[in-house]
Amino acid sequence: MSFLNKPIAWLLGLCYKIVPNYAIALLFFALIMKVILFPFSIKQQKNTVKQATLRPKEQAIRNRYAGRTDKATQQKMQEEILKLYQEENYSPMGGCLPMILQFVIIIALYGVINSPLQYVCNVPKENVTNIAIEAAELYKAEQLDTTGLSETTIKQIQGMADQIGKDGSTDKVKNTFNYDLGLVNVIRLNGVEKFVGDNMLPEGFTAEDLPDFTLFGGKVDLSETPSLDRFGLLWLIPLLTFVFTFGSMKLTRKLTYQPVQAAGDAALSMKLMDFVMPAMSTFITFSVPAVIAVYWIYQNLLSTGQQLVLKLMYPYPTFTEEDYKAAEREMNKGLKQSNKAAKRAAKRAAHRIDLDDAAETADSSAANAASNTENEAPKAGKGSDLIPPAALKDESDKNGSL
Repeated sequence: MSFLNKPIAWLLGLCYKIVPNYAIALLFFALIMKVILFPFSIKQQKNTVKQATLRPKEQAIRNRYAGRTDKATQQKMQEEILKLYQEENYSPMGGCLPMILQFVIIIALYGVINSPLQYVCNVPKENVTNIAIEAAELYKAEQLDTTGLSETTIKQIQGMADQIGKDGSTDKVKNTFNYDLGLVNVIRLNGVEKFVGDNMLPEGFTAEDLPDFTLFGGKVDLSETPSLDRFGLLWLIPLLTFVFTFGSMKLTRKLTYQPVQAAGDAALSMKLMDFVMPAMSTFITFSVPAVIAVYWIYQNLLSTGQQLVLKLMYPYPTFTEEDYKAAEREMNKGLKQSNKAAKRAAKRAAHRIDLDDAAETADSSAANAASNTENEAPKAGKGSDLIPPAALKDESDKNGSL
């Protein structure tokens, strides 16, 4: 996603110049990104409304297979629903683009926020690496002030110092150094002049050119990573992350069309997810700089507001009980016609079988008759060899004359 780093860094840097507070600048950045992606969100909403209009017909299909939970039946039901979607020109994947774009932007933004010297202050990457090496060498020589630095930053510098060879070689540091977020406070604490020149910070660079990640008069530093070992105001970020993620999920679900009302185990799983997802987000905030979590909080707030606006612009259709009955009659009408056609075909097949049986019976009778004729012919032939009996002689005249 490195190709997106520069445009995102330019936009974030512009917001920071307008409002020289990183937390507020990040809010403006999130708002601008929502506006830029709003046309895609409209397309997603229209696609969802299209799905909502198919609710009665989809429900009629589900009612047809109600109470049958075997795999074959469920597969048949899903096939009929997908066929309905195709006939109505609805694509279940049509609303995925905005979510993919948001995911891509978060990944790119993560790289930008973790490298403010490179992307916000426009310091070349090679120069930033030289600054990191200089900080590691000062730490190794015990000349680096670490007072007030976060534990994450100190560990990073200590790790780089350990990678410096006994001969002063810094190749391992160059190969493993990635993010410079922690260096901002190192430079501010130890003085910009120690890191100016020698392919590091340009001449004329001042502390005011460094981004400010602090809140509440420096009591909260968003460049730090919250730690379970150290309780402080920075714990507000994970806590707010959980609250806003949980609230956003609940509200967004009420503002978004839900195709199927979950029941039983599915409903229980959904309730568990209402707590698991916010808990996972909160857990992640303990492994990334707090400023990343602040952006997630902004996203949850703005996404909920955007969904409310979209629902007002493109409301979901409502259906009465009669609408569901009409849809069921329509869907079952085609099924009945198919059943009637199948019955007619079955009758024709049965009639054909009867005709075939009758023809077969006739052929069998004819064959039997021919067989009988053949059987009688030899008997006649055998009788013809005998002397036929003599005819009776008529002697009525003789008797009359007597």
